[in-house]
Amino acid sequence: MIESLAPRLRAELAWSRLLPPWPILVGLAALARALAQPAALLNDPDTYLHIAAGSWILARQALPAHDPFSFTMPATHWTAPEWLAEIILALCYRGLGWAGPVLLAAVAYAVALGLLTRFLLRRLDPLPALVLAIAAAALLLPHLLARPHAFALPLLVAWAGVLLAARDAQRPPPFAALPLMVLWANLHGSFAFGLALAAFLGAEAVFQASPARRWHDGRTWAAFAIAAAVAALLTPNGLDALVQPFRLMAMPALRSSFIEWMSPNLREFPALEAWILGALFLGLGAGLRLPPMRAVLVLGLVHMALQHLRHADILALVAPLAVAAPLGDRLRALSASSALTRGLAHLARPPGALATTLAFAAAAALAAPIALHPPARTDDPVTPRAALDFAEAHGLRGPVFNAEAFGGYLAFRGVPDFIDGRIEMFGNDFLADDVAAERGNAAMLAALLGRYRIEWTLLPPGAGAVAALDRLPGWQRVYTDPYAVIHRRIAPAP
Repeated sequence: MIESLAPRLRAELAWSRLLPPWPILVGLAALARALAQPAALLNDPDTYLHIAAGSWILARQALPAHDPFSFTMPATHWTAPEWLAEIILALCYRGLGWAGPVLLAAVAYAVALGLLTRFLLRRLDPLPALVLAIAAAALLLPHLLARPHAFALPLLVAWAGVLLAARDAQRPPPFAALPLMVLWANLHGSFAFGLALAAFLGAEAVFQASPARRWHDGRTWAAFAIAAAVAALLTPNGLDALVQPFRLMAMPALRSSFIEWMSPNLREFPALEAWILGALFLGLGAGLRLPPMRAVLVLGLVHMALQHLRHADILALVAPLAVAAPLGDRLRALSASSALTRGLAHLARPPGALATTLAFAAAAALAAPIALHPPARTDDPVTPRAALDFAEAHGLRGPVFNAEAFGGYLAFRGVPDFIDGRIEMFGNDFLADDVAAERGNAAMLAALLGRYRIEWTLLPPGAGAVAALDRLPGWQRVYTDPYAVIHRRIAPAP
């Protein structure tokens, strides 16, 4: 049959076999974008902390029961809720250096967006599906870091995708998806949203069911939500891992001092503003309307993102899945048939073996430069390497008062820290005192220096505590660079 085609059509068919479908193309584009700035994926102190925790677990073949990293909380109970992600991070770092965590986060980002595109194409034409996928990529990118939350992104998409697909098709909940929850609960605390989504969709099933099916659907979805909660408890930490996300959300000091727990500044986060404006345009200008329960879900996701910057990830990946089925027919009617839409539809087919092989080769080519030449960790706002080298060379030992941003690096280097990113363990009151002292509250700073018998400090130059220490009797500045300042005690501790 192929021989009977015109040469031009045969050429087009041959080329089409080489082109992967949209989900793979979107994933490759996301991988290329993430790897374009590999150092940006390491710009967080918790990456150091997670690698240190994973290395600790691998060395002892056990999870910590008490804090192994700080000197302020040595006997405090601490669970490692992200233990599996930390082990994976430590192994990647051990095998590939800093290229390991970078590649892991970039691949997770790419897989999440590829999965999202695949789910969207089941309900939408390629053009709106690609627009939503690109918008999701833009919203995710500012928070893309080599941390456990990035590794959980594909699980978030898979879980939300199969649950919403079941609801959209009026099918029973997908009990076969429960192993996803087990894996998710051992990787990152965002699994709690997955449980909330299951409960919400169960309520939607009851709300939308006919009177004759309301009891049956409600009972089935309730059973699924309970089974998902049980699956989430299948971790070494049990109930403690389930409760921990709620502890974090209940800490006022965290919400006022950590950027990702604050409300977003739209001038610095234009992608979120574009999402909100786009939704308003579609609703007010194009007249698109959602069913009441889906409207509540989307509004809830927007509220979460406006409350805490970190929840923009959930908005980016779940909102498109929630609106795809209800708006699919309306969006199809709005998009006129054209050469563009027909061309885009051509790549919405399932992938062929040759195209898939070429896509994997392209992904390997994108990853190879990073694997062969891992990014170097030089001094930066979370890596006070030169300052810590100075401290070790000049015998600065004993308790250190460090900025929270430096705590992960200290744990990574094996230096007991004052505070680090495990804020749920330190508690709200400790964090509030530390924030006040670091911002320059002289009375609080003096109290902490005395209470914990601090011998030296490691702080960023812009911290208010640096100026306070310059004026504080008994303390001397001994080191300064663009990223860190060290003071040492020159008088006996009171």
